[in-house]
Amino acid sequence: MNDDMELEGKLRRAAELFDPVPPHLLQVATEAFRFRTIDAELADLTFDSLAGPVPVRGGEHPRLLTFGAAGSALDLEISETGTTNRIVGQVMPPREAAIEVRGPGPVSLTTDALGRFTVDRVPAGPFSIRCRIGDVAFTTEWVTI
Repeated sequence: MNDDMELEGKLRRAAELFDPVPPHLLQVATEAFRFRTIDAELADLTFDSLAGPVPVRGGEHPRLLTFGAAGSALDLEISETGTTNRIVGQVMPPREAAIEVRGPGPVSLTTDALGRFTVDRVPAGPFSIRCRIGDVAFTTEWVTI
């Protein structure tokens, strides 16, 4: 057994010396390893106001979305503001969090102490939100507005 470990060590050193791993391949392997927890970090869409009956009266209503992950919830209200959109959100339970709105016009910000944030002039198209609360982070699925 000890001889096998010694031989394996010698073979590893020889491979590192004569056939090293290319840096780009090492980067791809590292990114693939990080990707392994993507399901654990993806927030569940628990409510979408577009999934229910569409109101007949009252004009345009904001779209309401709720995502849940890691013992937290992220509530969003999306309103059209002319040619762009406005996102008003809150992290629940209320607390400070780092928010990154990913999409055509990416924005990074920090919520207030009650977990609230507002992002104006969000272009139409797909967007996703990454939320970091301390050491815990989650990402919403892509939503098209």
